[in-house]
Amino acid sequence: MGIYKIRIEKFGDEYALINWPQKIDPEISEDLLQFDHLINQKFEDWFIESNTTYASLCIRYDPAKISFNDLEKTLKVTYQSFNSLAKRDSNLWEIPVCYHPEVAEDSIIFCKQKNIDLAQLIKWHSEVIYRVYFLGFLPGFLYLGGMDKRLELPRRSTPRQSVPKGAVGIAGNQTGIYPQVSPGGWNLIGRSPIELFDAENPSPCFIQPGDQVKFKPIDLRTFSEIITSVYNNNFSPYKLKT
Repeated sequence: MGIYKIRIEKFGDEYALINWPQKIDPEISEDLLQFDHLINQKFEDWFIESNTTYASLCIRYDPAKISFNDLEKTLKVTYQSFNSLAKRDSNLWEIPVCYHPEVAEDSIIFCKQKNIDLAQLIKWHSEVIYRVYFLGFLPGFLYLGGMDKRLELPRRSTPRQSVPKGAVGIAGNQTGIYPQVSPGGWNLIGRSPIELFDAENPSPCFIQPGDQVKFKPIDLRTFSEIITSVYNNNFSPYKLKT
């Protein structure tokens, strides 16, 4: 049976919001993602699409085929008989990141604020295996959990109008990668040369919620070489395991 007390609320004319206990927790995330998968597979008649966050699942449904009241009852009954303990397939991806100040605008400032050197920043940031909780903000933006607490730092007081594609940032207890050029207020401590989002691909983002990410430190030369390989379609993300 479902192990959490979930709350379901109407969220517009054709949306329902399912809330788990509101905290960042890998077990809650796994329970949510498995329930999302079950809904996708089981209710094709009224299900349209879904979006996840750390502890909420937004369901878009067809109100012509099911009312919200019936939807709420169906989801509650389904969750009560739901077993999230079964193993779900996920991947571990290795993402190259260059932490050199030439491509990481805030790395030196960040180190001064933390009273550490760049080598320590790189070690603490890259030795962790991160969980992908969800994608949001921008298409392909990964919200990653599990960062070393010693690296926690509030977002910048004044956001930048333009953050480069591939920038790796820290905000609070989260780290993530900007998949496109965009405004942003995270502290930029590295940059990845790979493409995280390709709108022309049937699966635009190869990394999915529930996957894991490991950062691999690279130097400026390797950074440039990978950019060239990506441009020539000769680079594929490295999957450490499934």
